[in-house]
Amino acid sequence: MVGGVTFHVTNKCPFPVWPAVAPNAGHPVLAAGGFFLPPGQSKRVGAPATWNGRFWGRTGCTFAGNAARCLTGDCDGRLACNGSVGTPPATLVEVSLHEDQSKGSSYDVSVVDGYNLPVAVWTRPANRSGDCFIAGCAKNVNAVCPPELQVTSGAGKKVVACRSACLAFGLDAFCCRGAYGTAETCRGSVYSRIFRDACPAYYSYAYDVAAATARCYAQEYVVTFCPSRWGDRVAQI
Repeated sequence: MVGGVTFHVTNKCPFPVWPAVAPNAGHPVLAAGGFFLPPGQSKRVGAPATWNGRFWGRTGCTFAGNAARCLTGDCDGRLACNGSVGTPPATLVEVSLHEDQSKGSSYDVSVVDGYNLPVAVWTRPANRSGDCFIAGCAKNVNAVCPPELQVTSGAGKKVVACRSACLAFGLDAFCCRGAYGTAETCRGSVYSRIFRDACPAYYSYAYDVAAATARCYAQEYVVTFCPSRWGDRVAQI
């Protein structure tokens, strides 16, 4: 993409994913606001060189009449989200692009509002250094999600996503607000440690200092859903 950045969005899950894109305030809606991505397929998404926003993957989507919706990450039942942010819980890739190479663009993966899919992000050509590569997860979070955080679907109550404690309970201590609104007073919880153990590179709560924020200038980035080997064993959604 001339004068901009290209994201190569890839689905390595053994089931379809409907990736979605939403801008932060003051940034334009991208043409590829949402799309269908079968297993093993990729799609290029172009963005301005100074764009800020987020990517996430939706699962279990049907786009038919009044029943249009996704089991996870839904944005008002639309294929193209048109700037709307998906319904949590959903694993978020957060991006802040800069034209200035000396500053570098930054990106991270957050499960602060919950998790639905593992995601990895890196630059292209591949630079898998600690500064440029954010790995996926060592475990399937949905498989270790406590009952009180689970989002389930169908008669079999299959776990399709895992809420954060903030999303599930709405308490200041879990949401890092009020008296817990600083890095000194918000230290995470037994719940955020479940996310941390499964996905060490992700932000598991608002002041997670152990998380990885990559700062790497590039004109091409790769966003991959289900990058880890265990992803091949995830049940069909």
